[in-house]
Amino acid sequence: MAIKYDEYLLLELFCSEPIIIDADAEIYSYRIKDKIGFELTLYFSVYDQFATARLEYKGKDRPIFEVELNNVQEIKADKEKLSFFRQDTNEPVFQIMILPSFMLDLNL
Repeated sequence: MAIKYDEYLLLELFCSEPIIIDADAEIYSYRIKDKIGFELTLYFSVYDQFATARLEYKGKDRPIFEVELNNVQEIKADKEKLSFFRQDTNEPVFQIMILPSFMLDLNL
């Protein structure tokens, strides 16, 4: 199995191309910053079905949060949020609202 995602919607949400960590293994990283210094980074491995989301603030040594998810089946993106789905679920197990500001919704 592999993570399903729409690269164009991720491009639109993050306003940039992904950083390709490993092209053969399809491991990618996306990054977005807001106006006040928060930075959200998404890493995911398509074939390993693994995703990590990290929120950092400028000048801080440690992230504010870091969530690692296994068995991710799908990542959905729209203009305001990212949603992570596991196998056989209709509801997202984790969401990150991007606009108007960063907010988390974790449903494990």
